[in-house]
Amino acid sequence: MAVKTIGALGLGNMGGAVASALKKNGFDLITTLEGRSQATRDSAASRGIEDVGSLDELVRRSDLVLSILVPAEAPAVASGVAAAMASTGSTPAFADCNAVSPETSKAMGPAIEAAGGVFIDAGIIGGPPSDTYAPRFYTSGADTSALAELNAKGIDVIAVGSEAGRASAIKMCYASQTKGITALQTAMLVAAARLGVYDELVAELSGSQRANLERAEGSLKRLPSVAGRWIGEMEEIAATFEEVGVTGHFHKGAAEMFRLVESAGLSGGDDARDTVRAFADAIGE
Repeated sequence: MAVKTIGALGLGNMGGAVASALKKNGFDLITTLEGRSQATRDSAASRGIEDVGSLDELVRRSDLVLSILVPAEAPAVASGVAAAMASTGSTPAFADCNAVSPETSKAMGPAIEAAGGVFIDAGIIGGPPSDTYAPRFYTSGADTSALAELNAKGIDVIAVGSEAGRASAIKMCYASQTKGITALQTAMLVAAARLGVYDELVAELSGSQRANLERAEGSLKRLPSVAGRWIGEMEEIAATFEEVGVTGHFHKGAAEMFRLVESAGLSGGDDARDTVRAFADAIGE
């Protein structure tokens, strides 16, 4: 199918940047802002993305719908899109691009397909797109051709099979390392601060594990702004692992670490030591 109009659901850090990149590459981008925050409205306006009012109208006008949200919202959004397909008779392709387990992804497909739409499982690896960088969208499902049309147009699209859930599996395994390491390093530094040996530990790490220390301190600068979004992702990773007989405790613990970070209420960008102290203090409250 020829994709001209893309309905973007979710205009946060990643979703907004993806929509903007696709618009720059010649696609028409639309969204619905019903019930959305002022921040989301501002994001849409700044990127020139048209608000079509309702989900029904978005589905009616779209060739492809992209869902890029926090994991907890993904199933309800897929159900809403399926209902809009049923009520309008329009059947665009629907790509769930959220950080969810393979089972969560596969559970969304039947409602979309029953309404006549095409369900695409997708997993995003990498940061938001820019003029010099394109994240990778892994895709799986019976027909991923609609998302394939976006390849090299702000994002890189990689098909990994006809079974829905495979793309999400890659995302879950990849993020289990990248974000899991961030959680572990943060926990290490917070524990050292609570034990009164933060400066001594940092001195040791600066000599024997400098690359890891630099990574940890770099992550701390942005962690307050993303930790809230990562909680659900860690829970989905835990569920993914448990579904195949691997312990989910690592990433349940990571989710708890990110809850602690979120509860500290920092804005990000602060000195690593001050950030760690704030997290350590949050434990004692």
